[in-house]
Amino acid sequence: MSDPAPDKSAEKPAPAAGKSAGGGMLPTIIAVVLAPVLSWAVVNFVLIPKLTKDIKSELTTIMAQASKRDGTEVAPEHDDGAGAGAGAGAHGAPKGDAAGKEKPEVRPKFENLTVNIAGTQGTRYLKVTFNVVGKNDAANKKIDAKYAEMVDTTLTILASLSMPELDEPSSKAVVRGRLVAAFNDLLKAPLVEQVFFSDFVVQ
Repeated sequence: MSDPAPDKSAEKPAPAAGKSAGGGMLPTIIAVVLAPVLSWAVVNFVLIPKLTKDIKSELTTIMAQASKRDGTEVAPEHDDGAGAGAGAGAHGAPKGDAAGKEKPEVRPKFENLTVNIAGTQGTRYLKVTFNVVGKNDAANKKIDAKYAEMVDTTLTILASLSMPELDEPSSKAVVRGRLVAAFNDLLKAPLVEQVFFSDFVVQ
């Protein structure tokens, strides 16, 4: 009669062990299921919006810098009234500066004038590029008005040069002097002050 009692007490712990095992697996299953969901939420609602904002900010900065280089600066969209006023002032100043610089920019340049060197049977040539500077603004206007005639005069002088003349160390200074004298003779007044070469090539 005493044997059945120990058997019943031995059977009771088994279900408890099973329950604890099942309870221990539940957090792991929840973590495995929820991890991808949480990762997706973080990427879509935190990382992507932040990256988008950073990219837009960077693009705005790049476009503003490009506009400044092109001289067409545009005020950022988020600027307030004070910023817009400052932008307007900035626009006003460069326009005034540009207007002041227009004269030297639009003056014609004697560029890439090329002639065969005398006595070389067309095997050697001289190429020059230069600016002509007058004594004052009125002189510059008269010089610019005679641009075509001055180009023709320049080609005549350059074509008369020989290799021995161009081989001299002072050849550039000699050519400069001849051009200044010829230009002033053409203009019938000593209006040309100097000729500045940016290119003087003998080949």
